[in-house]
Amino acid sequence: MNKTFISKQYGGRSNLRRLLLLLFLAGLQPVLSTDGEKPELYEDEENGEKIKCSIVGPDYVTVGVPSSVECDADCPKCTFSMSLDGQKAQGQGSVLAFTVDSWAKALTVTCTVTSDDTGLTATTTKQLQVLAGPANVSITGTDLMQPSVSHTYSCHAYCRPSCTYAWRTDKDPWMSGQGNVISITPQEMDNSKTVICKASNNVSGLFVVATRFIAVMSGPSKVQINGPDVIEIAETYKFVCTSECLPSCRYVSSVNSQTVRGNVIEMTVDHPLKSVTLKCEAQNTASKKTATTIKTVQITRSDRNLSTRPEEASAVLLLAFIISAAFTL
Repeated sequence: MNKTFISKQYGGRSNLRRLLLLLFLAGLQPVLSTDGEKPELYEDEENGEKIKCSIVGPDYVTVGVPSSVECDADCPKCTFSMSLDGQKAQGQGSVLAFTVDSWAKALTVTCTVTSDDTGLTATTTKQLQVLAGPANVSITGTDLMQPSVSHTYSCHAYCRPSCTYAWRTDKDPWMSGQGNVISITPQEMDNSKTVICKASNNVSGLFVVATRFIAVMSGPSKVQINGPDVIEIAETYKFVCTSECLPSCRYVSSVNSQTVRGNVIEMTVDHPLKSVTLKCEAQNTASKKTATTIKTVQITRSDRNLSTRPEEASAVLLLAFIISAAFTL
């Protein structure tokens, strides 16, 4: 009796070992309770009613730019509750549309899904990086360039987390890798330079362009005295000195040995002379460069003047200057 019982007991253990070995080879993990019975599963796991949900949308948002995220769930009829850093969004269902109005390092979107049929719920979150800019893009530097001289300009923009910069002048190609500073050397023939800075957010790629038109010093050139080439005695004549000059030029005008400041002369000759010499010197107020021109004016004496002024023994050359647009040297 005892031998038979022992034999059956060993045979039962052997069968159990074989069963466990088969389950192990099949990749199954048998779970037994302390009394050898399989435990009961939770109702949602047993019936396949567990809800899976996720938030679909960008990983970052930009201040001032409309954005949206959507909550996706695998239940046929669900109610969604979404919030942005604890601020509940009303009447938007599974889609949360928003615009961030101030910068923060990050924002958290939360979605809670409730099954209308079973009442089961699930919650998930997504963290969004917050970007800002580029905004308030500006170029700083001198308003006037001198030819053949290097000038430095800086570009500044509000960016979070940071911006990269690219430059171009006139119609030249875009150039980057210089940070927010560029050096420009205008040529003698340049009247102006167009300087353009493009600031780009290094995460979103959004960019803003700033443009400045910079004048280049030039002149004086094409200096000339405008007025008649022949004048009569006892008549008043006006002569004006002009030039191409940037910025403006100051002038010194003279007739023979008499000199005044300004570019306008009104002149009267009361003594018979063959000619008088007019001279004008123009000086660029920034570069201090000067240029000079000379004009010789012939003098005639009409019969009318002879009859009205027959004798002028002691008369001398009379010059009356009326100066306009005068500059102080």
